[in-house]
Amino acid sequence: MDITIKNHSSKGLIRGIIRHSLIYFLIPLIIVFTAFATGCIEDGISKNVSDLSGGEQNSSGTSIDENIENTLVGHQLVYCDIAGEPRYYNISKKDIRSIEKSELDGEIVWIATVGSGMQWEIYLNSTGESILNEIQLFRT
Repeated sequence: MDITIKNHSSKGLIRGIIRHSLIYFLIPLIIVFTAFATGCIEDGISKNVSDLSGGEQNSSGTSIDENIENTLVGHQLVYCDIAGEPRYYNISKKDIRSIEKSELDGEIVWIATVGSGMQWEIYLNSTGESILNEIQLFRT
């Protein structure tokens, strides 16, 4: 009578390694997805833009706030996700978080902070009618 004992411990070890390596892959993926999803959820904080820049007016009689709002609302920002694929962010009125007056190379510019979670600083000219530069504040 021949009794053979099969050793299954190596199969269990391999399965354990595979399971645990999957965890090491999923944890960073979950963290990135959570951070992205948190940024995409609107937090409902809405500021009155006219209070932010002081209600200054340009030579045509419209306020800088109105010009900036008209320039930014509907503007599409392009960024890349973690896989390097292009994604698009359309600016709405509630996405405009703050507007600050600044100076760049001796000229007056307006810096608008846009978005929540995923944020951009958008530089506009002195009248607020033209975008000079877009800087993404968080990069994946």
